[in-house]
Amino acid sequence: MPIISILDTKSANFHSVKKAVDLFETDNIITSSKNEVLNSKALIIPGVSSTDTILKNIYEAQLDQTILKFYESGRPILCICVGMQILFDKSEEGNLPGLGIVKGSVVKIPEYDDDDKKYKIPHMGWNQVEVSNNSKLFSNVNNKSDFYFVHSFQCIPKDKKIITGKTKYSGQIVASIETDNLFAVQFHPEKSSNIGLKIYENFTKLIKSK
Repeated sequence: MPIISILDTKSANFHSVKKAVDLFETDNIITSSKNEVLNSKALIIPGVSSTDTILKNIYEAQLDQTILKFYESGRPILCICVGMQILFDKSEEGNLPGLGIVKGSVVKIPEYDDDDKKYKIPHMGWNQVEVSNNSKLFSNVNNKSDFYFVHSFQCIPKDKKIITGKTKYSGQIVASIETDNLFAVQFHPEKSSNIGLKIYENFTKLIKSK
């Protein structure tokens, strides 16, 4: 069985993620097999597309309980962009319920800031991420490093203590969360040059420390 399963949700940039992971751990596989996922040491849920598209594919393949079982096992999970958004209870982007692993909601990014300055939606491009000191995923990453974002919706967790990174756009946007064995980022590490690769390196180190 692979050390890392990259979840095949039928709608994501799996191969870009796999290329990045390969640099640090070649024993990985893109899979939708419940057995392969549950026997892996770590799970990555990539993200491209909409929450409803990803969730529909997950529910139809009955992978929602597989993801929940994996999370409850205490093994590391890394979720990216929409992969992060599906963790929440609900999203304004669609109608399907989220996985509910993280309490909170996903809402549209506002077009205007407090000074009525208009911003383009989706939020697309490089933005600085302000990182909290207790982050494992950002270990040895300089604070306020730039990462690449592409999204129209933002995560609002009920528990603010799990937020480990923020970026400023039309307002403060949650860029990352960490809680127990769950790590999630709104940006795309695989599109964020060498600094993004550091996120994958840190994640693979977390697996080996388990």
